[in-house]
Amino acid sequence: MQLTRPALVLLLTAVASCGGGGRTTPPTGRPGPQAQPPAVTPARGAPTLSFDATPLFRQMGMLARGQPFPLVGRVAFTAAASPDTTHVVVGVAFANSTLAFTREADNRFRANYTLGIALVRDNAVVATTEAREQLLVGTYRETTRVDESVIHQEILDVPPGRYTITLALRDEGSQRAAQETMSIVVPRLGEGTLSSPMPIAEVTPRFSRDSLPLLLLNPTATAVAGRDSILPVYLEAYGDTLAPVRLLIRSERGRVMWSDTVRVQSRGAMRSGVVEVPIARIGIGVAQLTFVREGSGDSSSAYVFVGFGGDLPVATFEDMLNYLRFFAQPARIQRLREASEEARPAAWAEFARATDSRPETPGHEDLREYFSRVLRANGRFREEATPGWLSDRGRVFITLGEPDQLIEPQVADFSRNRQQLWDYRGLNLQLVFYDQTGAGRWRLTQSSEVRFEQEFRRRLK
Repeated sequence: MQLTRPALVLLLTAVASCGGGGRTTPPTGRPGPQAQPPAVTPARGAPTLSFDATPLFRQMGMLARGQPFPLVGRVAFTAAASPDTTHVVVGVAFANSTLAFTREADNRFRANYTLGIALVRDNAVVATTEAREQLLVGTYRETTRVDESVIHQEILDVPPGRYTITLALRDEGSQRAAQETMSIVVPRLGEGTLSSPMPIAEVTPRFSRDSLPLLLLNPTATAVAGRDSILPVYLEAYGDTLAPVRLLIRSERGRVMWSDTVRVQSRGAMRSGVVEVPIARIGIGVAQLTFVREGSGDSSSAYVFVGFGGDLPVATFEDMLNYLRFFAQPARIQRLREASEEARPAAWAEFARATDSRPETPGHEDLREYFSRVLRANGRFREEATPGWLSDRGRVFITLGEPDQLIEPQVADFSRNRQQLWDYRGLNLQLVFYDQTGAGRWRLTQSSEVRFEQEFRRRLK
């Protein structure tokens, strides 16, 4: 069966970030009211930092792929004219920077990509589509955007059942490609049922099952604590237009954070509308939104994420606190750790205000610079199994930045006699590292460790 409508492609502002690699973990289908959120396990000790959101998105039941071609995809289900057929809505978000652009005669920049989707059941292809798209942007700067700045959406029609969905995205300019596969359960959406909860970028609510859905998914469903007040989620209810619909919000640990009836407007023989989910009720991290149709027992769920901002990692709350170990006083981080799940957004907002040296600006430049240094340290100073940001050189770089001068005296062999001297002239500080094993495991000398700790504590104050 072929595509039921033309592809939707939209350029938009940042919704999240991802990187990494590997294969997907198949999600469950439509969890019921008692279903638990994905197993997003809080970090134990120090995480290996790469700002790789791919595993987190996969645990949320989404298609996700990392470098060298990062993408995030979400699958949702709405009713077709007959319960024997279901609309499968597939939204894919990826960054401009993943595409190879060429300059046009009018000084615009053009890139071409191909996106294919296939739904397979019992080793037979039931539905497939392939779209070849052209992307035009006005400036070179737009070609380098690393946020998910493009959303591409397709809708396919299939009978209810269990399927394997395969998504293949290829940049025609560089021939780089990404392919992801996962299992899905396409529900039968008859009388008394609910559509998938759909985080949306745009929507025109439907009045009839006979018409096609006019919506554009927000695949990552990511909001920012302290900036966003609501997360818009589109929902349809079929059949009885009077039965109340209840929303339950569960935290990543499965705790019910909030429960209340929500308004979904009656429109002819169905109900449809946008539910404005309050961010303050979601908390920080992964949350499960479950809509329950009271009286019928039908429910439908989706996972969303509340993060810390476009410049910061997409990470669980516990992981974020570990990442901040070189940024703030331990007591400040401990207060965040001790905050209840309901109090986390307010606690984070207070932490951000207290640590922002330029509160008059809309962004948090200190955090942005901190995580920029962490990423660079992670790439430059990795040692065997130790992440670069946790090595001695990494934590000095994160805290003090690039030295004014780096001196490495020449030695006759690669023995433990190798040393590096980092000179911070403005601080009147010289730090000496030595190669502890002769194999690139650099450690501060004892006296340098004392001097660095003194400067580190001074900066935290």
